[in-house]
Amino acid sequence: MRKSIAHELTKEATSDFERNQLIRYQKRLHYRRIMRRIAAINRSTLIGMSFVLLILLGTFLLSLPISHSDGQWGNTLDAFFTATSASCVTGLAVWDTGKDLSLFGQMVLIFLIQVGGIGIMTITTLFNFGLHRKMNIRQRLLVQDSLNQDDPGDVMRVAMSVFKYTFFLEFFFGTLLALYFYFSMDMGYKGIYWGYWHAISAFCNAGFDLVGNYESLTGFQGDVALNLCFIMLILIGGLGFTVIDDLLQKRSWKGLTLHSKIVLVVNAILLAVGTLLIWLLEHHNAATLGGVGTGQQWLASLFQSVSLRTAGFNTIDLASLSHATLFFMMGMMFVGASPTSTGGGVKTTTFAVLLASTLALLRDKKDVVLFRRRVETSVINKSLAVFLLAISWITMAVFLLLVLDNNKHPFEFVLFEVFSAMGTVGMGIGITPEWNAWCKLVLIVTMFIGRIGILTFGMSFFNKKVDKLRYPTENIMIG
Repeated sequence: MRKSIAHELTKEATSDFERNQLIRYQKRLHYRRIMRRIAAINRSTLIGMSFVLLILLGTFLLSLPISHSDGQWGNTLDAFFTATSASCVTGLAVWDTGKDLSLFGQMVLIFLIQVGGIGIMTITTLFNFGLHRKMNIRQRLLVQDSLNQDDPGDVMRVAMSVFKYTFFLEFFFGTLLALYFYFSMDMGYKGIYWGYWHAISAFCNAGFDLVGNYESLTGFQGDVALNLCFIMLILIGGLGFTVIDDLLQKRSWKGLTLHSKIVLVVNAILLAVGTLLIWLLEHHNAATLGGVGTGQQWLASLFQSVSLRTAGFNTIDLASLSHATLFFMMGMMFVGASPTSTGGGVKTTTFAVLLASTLALLRDKKDVVLFRRRVETSVINKSLAVFLLAISWITMAVFLLLVLDNNKHPFEFVLFEVFSAMGTVGMGIGITPEWNAWCKLVLIVTMFIGRIGILTFGMSFFNKKVDKLRYPTENIMIG
C-alpha cells in the first residue's frame, strides 16, 4: 500500500526537489522492510547463520592456491570440510595440516579456530564496544543466547571476560610451548610459531596440529612437560567461560553457582573414570600402551581421557585400540565439554541433570535436587530434548554413512567418526580423507550441528509462539 502511494506521488511530483525527497522516502521504506524481515528471524537461526558465513569465508580462502604448499587450487569440497571442521573446532582433517597447507593456509585455519572457538557473537560485541556503539535489546538477547547467559544486561561483561581469559591463557601457555619447542626441540623461530599456534588449537579444543602425517601427538607420548601444557589448555577451555569467571570471582566452593559445582564435579569424575578405564583396557595392548613403562602408560591414559571428550589430540594410535576402548570413548565424546566452553557434545550439565532426574524417579522423589538446590522442570525437559535430538541425529548420520559408504569401512569406525564429529572432538582413526563426497557432506552437517548445539539447530526452524490455550490433561501409561 505504502509502495503504491509513494509511486503515485512520484508521478505527481513536479520539481526535482520533491522527486528526490520521495525517492529518499522509498529507500527508507525499503530499508525498514528489510530490517523487519531480519527482526522476524529467530535468534537461533541468526547464530547458525553467523557460523555459515564464517565457514563460507574459510572455504574461499582455503581454496586459493596461496593456501597450499604445492601452489595449486584446493578441492572446493575439501576446503568446505576443513573450514567447517576448523570453525566448529572439531579437528577432523582431510588435508595434512602440517604438510598440505602453506603458512597462509595454516594462518587461515587458526583464524577460523579462534573465531569459532570464542564465538562470532562475542567478537561482534567486543567490536561494538571498541567503537563505543550501544547494543539494542535484540542484539543483547542474541549474544545472551550464544553465551548461554540468563541476564541480557550482563552480556558485555561476560564477553569482555571471555576475551581477557582467552588472550591471557593462550598467551601464557603459548609462551611456555614456544620456549619448549624453541629450546628443547631445537626448532628455532619455527618453534615459537608452533607454540602459539598449538596453544590456540588446544585451548579452543580444536585438535588440529602441525606435526604432519596425521600422527597428532603420538611422538610426544612420554613428554611430561608438553603433555601437561596441552592437558591444562584443554581442561580450562572445556570448563566454560562462565565457570572460569565464577571461580575467579567467588574463590570458594560455597560461593559458586550450582552450574559451576556441577561442571567441576562431573569433569573431575569423568576425568578420573576415563583415565582408569583407558589404562585398564589398554595397558596390556602392545600396539598402544603395552610397550611402554607404567608411568608413561598413566600419562598417556590421562592425556587421552582429557582430550577424548572434545579436543581430539591423541598420543595413542587410535586405530589399534580395542573395541571396548572405542565404545567407551564414544560415550565420553557424546557427553563432551561444558556449556559456554570451546567444546561440543551434549554437555556435562545435561548428563548430570538427566542422571539426577532418573535417580529421583527411581527413588520416587518429587523433586530433582543437586547440591541442595532444586532443578527446574524446564531444565530437565531441555536436557531430555538435547539428549533425544542428539541421539536421533547420530542415528540418522550413521545410517546415511552406511548407505553412502558402500561398506568400505568397518561399522565401528563409521560409528566412531560420527560421534567424533557430533561431539566436535575430531579424533580420527585414519579414515576421514577416504570418505566420498556425499559422506563428507553428512559429516559437515554433523560437525555444524555439534558446534552450534542440537537444540539451537532444531529451534532455528521454528519461531517461538506463546500458547494461548491449555488443554486438559490425561494419563498415559509409560514403561
